[in-house]
Order: sequence, then structure tokens, then C-alpha cells
Amino acid sequence: MATTAAVTTASTTSTTSTKASASAGTKLAGDMQSFLVLLTTQLQNQDPTNPTDSTQFTTQLAQFSAVEQQIATNAHLETLLSLQQSSSMLSATALVGRNVEINSETMVLQDGETQSVKLPALSGAGGASTAIVTIANASGTTVRTATVALGSDASSWNWDGTDSNGRSLADGKYTVTVAGADSKGASTGSLTSTLTGAVTSVTRTDGNPTLTIGGLTVSMDKLVGLQ
Repeated sequence: MATTAAVTTASTTSTTSTKASASAGTKLAGDMQSFLVLLTTQLQNQDPTNPTDSTQFTTQLAQFSAVEQQIATNAHLETLLSLQQSSSMLSATALVGRNVEINSETMVLQDGETQSVKLPALSGAGGASTAIVTIANASGTTVRTATVALGSDASSWNWDGTDSNGRSLADGKYTVTVAGADSKGASTGSLTSTLTGAVTSVTRTDGNPTLTIGGLTVSMDKLVGLQ
């Protein structure tokens, strides 16, 4: 599968937040203008023998000032957040073309290719000598099972996209689970496994960078290592 060094932006929360701050500032300016009109009108029509307490006006003006300062602070924070998100994207683009290791039970079959399953070494298998890899479709039906001998080093198992009868399966999402078995074939429970593959693109979703590995898209927090 060809690797495409593509970097796109799906959506950004910073744009929405900036618009919200601008809208809040516009509304505050309108409210302030209305308040000043009412204040001027009240001062012009107040009873000279019983003038309105100026403390109330001072308090309201102070409240408007505090809100204005908060809106300005939010705008500055949004700018900093946008810069941080852009920096994260630039850092993530360096992963395009690199082989990475991710935590995911979902793999995506695309054009007959998918991510590899990384299996633990014997020392980290909790007494298991073999790994039983099970692939299930979106309905939860098992379509492929493979028994893989574990070695002194971590190893990988590559699925060719076929079922247990050798028939090619349709592209889409599949679930992978890995269980261990000892030398006598007795189950030792589930084994920790990860998926590996080359990063084909980096996108930004909800302001955060995500990695695309073949047909699989995961958030950066799923990344556990580079190969």
C-alpha cells in the first residue's frame, strides 16, 4: 500500500471558541451601550432632592469591566490553545511514513491489507507458550483463528484478510483478541497485544491530531511506541 504524506484538518475547536469570544464581546458592547443610555436618561430625569445612589452605578460599571476583562482573557487563552494545537500537528507530521505501535482492539482491512498484531515475548506471556489470535467481524462472528508460537522476543502476526477457509473478506473494521495457551494447550487467559503499521497521514479532529494507519484512524493517546 502506498504511503501518502497527507496532513489535513477535519475540524478545530479553537475556531469555534474564537467565534464564541467575538460574539460575547459584541454582546457585551451592546449591553454596555444600552446601560449607558439608561444611566444617562435616569440621571437626566432623577429627582434633584432625592438623587440616585451613585454606588449602584459604580458597582454595575465595575461588573461590566470585570466581564470585559474575562472575555479578553478567554480570547488570549484561545489563541494560545490554537498555537499549541498547531505545534502538536507539526510534531505529529514527523510520524508520517514511520512504523508505529498503538493500543487498539480494532483493525481495518483495506485493499487486502491491515495492521500487524504484535505479540508479547515468552517472558511477558504469563506462562503461555502460544498465542491464539481471533479475528471477528462487525457482527461479532469469528472469521479467522490463528495459533502462533511465542519466542524469546516479541513477534508479529500478519493477517492476509482471508477467513478460516481461505476466502477473501470484505474491507472494513474487525476486532482482534489474543489469548494465551501453555504447552499442553490449556488457556492461560488473555494476552496483551498491540497493532503496528506505517502512518499514512495525520489529521486534526476536534483540535487534536489523529494518526491514520492504512484504513485505521486513532488518536495520539493510543500511540505506545515507534519502530
